[in-house]
Amino acid sequence: MIRATLEELDLAELLKALALGKKSAVVSFQGRVYGRVHLLSGRILYARTEPGPHLGEYLVRLGHLTLEEVQELVERQGRENPGTPLGALALELGLIGEEELREALTAQVLEALATLLGEKEGEVLAEPLVEGSQVALPETLDTGWVLMEAARRLDEWRRGQVDPDEVLHLAEDPTRHPLPPEAWGVLEHLDGVRRARSVALLSGLPEEEVYHLLHEMKARGLLRPSTLLPEDPLVAVLAESGVVRRLLLYLLEAHRFRVLLAKDLEGLLRLLKERPKGVILQGERALEAARRVRAHPEGRLASLYLVSETPPGLLFRPLRVLHLPKPLRSQEVLRALASLRKGAS
Repeated sequence: MIRATLEELDLAELLKALALGKKSAVVSFQGRVYGRVHLLSGRILYARTEPGPHLGEYLVRLGHLTLEEVQELVERQGRENPGTPLGALALELGLIGEEELREALTAQVLEALATLLGEKEGEVLAEPLVEGSQVALPETLDTGWVLMEAARRLDEWRRGQVDPDEVLHLAEDPTRHPLPPEAWGVLEHLDGVRRARSVALLSGLPEEEVYHLLHEMKARGLLRPSTLLPEDPLVAVLAESGVVRRLLLYLLEAHRFRVLLAKDLEGLLRLLKERPKGVILQGERALEAARRVRAHPEGRLASLYLVSETPPGLLFRPLRVLHLPKPLRSQEVLRALASLRKGAS
């Protein structure tokens, strides 16, 4: 076992050493974010960060699964296959192919590694990999290539990014500019009213990469800030399920809502000072949360929504709580929250 701070041990150098020795290990990072990297015989098997996108979110963003399919997979995973990774279960059920799983997991690994390599402070722990503890990629990835690609992305991100809340529009004919293939996919979603974050989530590319591409196109004069900035409704989310939390973030941000995620009830109450127009609740403490929100000066007029399989019971009725049926369906959620746009400029 190896335990050290980033000041004592460089994360990239540790991963290179484990790769060189063909070691099977789990490298954990604890700092501003929490991260895990699994290596099998020195090759990358799996990596993710928390907070950070769930594999299900990548499968939705890349168009391989729907929001509903991911939730049903998670439910089935918890009920019938608690030890089976989500990707392996989706593969087993024939919902995706190996190439689609590889694409989603590779995107997750690269984004996670780029995030971790960018951290300045934290503690690293390396332990032996327990056999069967993680079956993720259909085939492992070369650690040297992953580190090189993650470092390249991190370097690009650091050279310039737009603000996720910035709204841009085309200033010139894009066909007159030599652009990388990824840029064209980003431009498809640029309409002069979507914030950069909405564009990023719709593009299927890593968010940071999109912010960099937008920055580069803006610096070259192809894009300009929009003069009319729409007010995207603010929604706060307190969800017990990490999958529900991330899928709501993806769905709403992609469709021009601003989303704040609360880690716990006290965190939600602190977010109320931002005056969200809507508050979405899911989990065992939803009733208590609804009561606390309604008792708060900034939460009295907010629209409250409960994510559950059955409609809110009698105890919720005085609190004026609306229902979002679980599993969440994209169009149902967007229809239910459409009223939050009333009065927005």
